[in-house]
Amino acid sequence: MNWAVVMAGGPGTRFWPESRAKRPKPFLRLLGKQTLIEETVRRLQPLFPARRILLVIQEILVKEAKRLLPEIPRENILGEPVGRNTAPCSVWAAAQIERRDPEAKVVFLPADQSIRQKSLYLKTLKSALALARDRPVLLGFRPTSPNPAFGYLEIRRKGARRRKRRDPAPFAVFDVIRFCEKPSLPKARQFLKKGNFFWNGGTFAWRLDSFKEAVRIHLPSLYRAWDRLGGTVPFSLYRRLPSISLDYGIMEKMKGAQCLLAPFQWSDLGGWLGLAEFWPRDGGKNRIHGEDRAVPPLLIRSQGNIVRANRRLIALLGVENLVVVDTPDALLICDRRQTERIREVVRELERRKAIQWI
Repeated sequence: MNWAVVMAGGPGTRFWPESRAKRPKPFLRLLGKQTLIEETVRRLQPLFPARRILLVIQEILVKEAKRLLPEIPRENILGEPVGRNTAPCSVWAAAQIERRDPEAKVVFLPADQSIRQKSLYLKTLKSALALARDRPVLLGFRPTSPNPAFGYLEIRRKGARRRKRRDPAPFAVFDVIRFCEKPSLPKARQFLKKGNFFWNGGTFAWRLDSFKEAVRIHLPSLYRAWDRLGGTVPFSLYRRLPSISLDYGIMEKMKGAQCLLAPFQWSDLGGWLGLAEFWPRDGGKNRIHGEDRAVPPLLIRSQGNIVRANRRLIALLGVENLVVVDTPDALLICDRRQTERIREVVRELERRKAIQWI
């Protein structure tokens, strides 16, 4: 059977000051009335029934996840006592699935993306699962800009499979040559010019037994913990697991991965710049969002700014290319070119033990 693992354990510090330890990015309402984790889970249905969807989140958020998603069985909500990146959380979920369905195929995906065409999205996942055998099938997206905040996949130019009648994957599929995680801006420009680099969507499908074999080869310390992770997991065991991503731990080391070029509209909500693309733009190319439109932001002779206003009036005069995010207890102002460094603010607050703002 097909299973889905939603990875939602990251802190999402690039959305500070809205994102906090007790309200990380997947639990924010950034695009509408539902949180990102609600949108992600309900987008997966009906291809994956609730009993075959697993969530990996912070342990302190298990109760809130159950409140938001009552259809997900409690045993399918895995609460990490400490963040250990995507490889350990994926192995934990896979070990839990193996105990119930050893012949499963699994899609691993993040909980912080915007996907508008649900039916096409589900057809794409179905195709990826049909292709997933002894090697993973990743979703790639054709880049529209040289974005250094994304991971990239270099694909073989002549590796596209021809579409056939009754093909289980009626989309272009390529062999992956290598992974490149968050390149410099000059390199991202080169990738865009070359044309054989796709954005890595962070979603991949794999047959469970083949995934386990890849863990054995490339992450032996996680493999040794696999059987124990399939049962009741002691917090002391999880804390001892290595902190490493799937890309670094497995994908960049193995050969033969495939990339399915996804045909639907996709946006990685990595930070305020990505989110602002969904907000209206005024004549000065400012992007503005306010929950209380009775007090709309006031921008005078200001261009290229991103403003997230909540309760107070925000006025900008004669400034350019700023990001302004107002919350009840904290205000962020930064150059829009520095948004990838917002996590430095969180690290400094941690150093100062300013817990109320973390």
